[in-house]
Order: sequence, then C-alpha cells, then structure tokens
Amino acid sequence: MLRSLFNRIRRKIGLSYRKDNRGRRLVAVIECIINQNARDAGAATFPAMDWDVVRLCNQYHVGILQLPCPEIHFLGFDRNRKPGESIRNALDTEAGRESCRKISMEIADRFQTYINQGYQILAILGGNPESPGCAVHIKEGALLANSGVFMKELQDELHKRSIDIPFQGIRDSDPDMLAEDIEWFRKILSQNNKK
Repeated sequence: MLRSLFNRIRRKIGLSYRKDNRGRRLVAVIECIINQNARDAGAATFPAMDWDVVRLCNQYHVGILQLPCPEIHFLGFDRNRKPGESIRNALDTEAGRESCRKISMEIADRFQTYINQGYQILAILGGNPESPGCAVHIKEGALLANSGVFMKELQDELHKRSIDIPFQGIRDSDPDMLAEDIEWFRKILSQNNKK
C-alpha cells in the first residue's frame, strides 16, 4: 500500500525511475539508403536497403534520421518532367532548388532541435556520384558544384546556422567505392563511440 501511494505521488510530480537508453547519436541518411524502392526506375542496387549502413548504425548504437527524397518531393514518385529532360535539369531550376531549400530548412530545424537537446549528428550520408539530388563530391570539407542539388542546399542551410556535420556519399553503384565509404563511416562511428 505504501509503495502504491509512493508511485502515485511520484507520477503526479513527474518523477521517473525509468532508465533512458537513448544513445543520443544520429546519422542522417538519404531515403534510398534505407529504402531502395524510392530510387528512380533502374537505379536500385539492393532489393530493400543498404544493410552495411544499417548494420553499422545498429552495431554502434546510432539512430538513423531519414532525409526525404528531393526528386520525389519535387517531381513525384514517377519523376514527372518534360519529355527528354533529365532529372538533374528538372531539379536544378529555381523551383527545384526552392523545393530542396524547403526540405533543407525543415531538416536543419530538426538537427537544431536534436543538437539543443544534447544529441550528436555524426554524418550526413548522401548518394551515388550521378545522383541529381543527393550526389556528394567533396574537397576540403565543402561540396563541389557537381554535388546534388539537395545536398548543396542542405549544406548552405547548415552553414547559415553554423552547424558543421560531415557529408559523405554512399556510392553503392560501385562495390570498391562502397567499400571505401563504409570504411569511412565505420571510422566516424568508432571515433564517436561512447561505449
């Protein structure tokens, strides 16, 4: 009876003895890394997801924040565009960049909320070298002009807010490049491993 009374009082005043097991570490990944069904027709490398990325996140107790596909957001699932127009050319227009900018602002808001709550965002994982929205080409920590439209908009928005998170492509279209990227990712996770 005394325990029951104590538990009611504890709940009423907001005390909790539950252990919070959150690792407070995240990685942001483009949608198609954990859902290959989001890729344009003929572009999927895996039937479902890139298991190497998911396994590493699980192994190092790192949460996954899924970034929406900018192509689907702007063009729809079927990537509707003018006949003969490439996805890159459709996305790299003022309207396409504005769509990517809108997503970037929403993502940056979420990042800021996590950071303000004491979380670490360890990396942003982009896509293959030819991805119109999510390609990551880096030199000295900055995205190059041939990077994806969304990745460039996201980096610009993060810079405006003084949020510094490394970008890395997960180039699963080539097994050797994918192995390099997975090794980079493993190093990032192990350097930031609290356990």
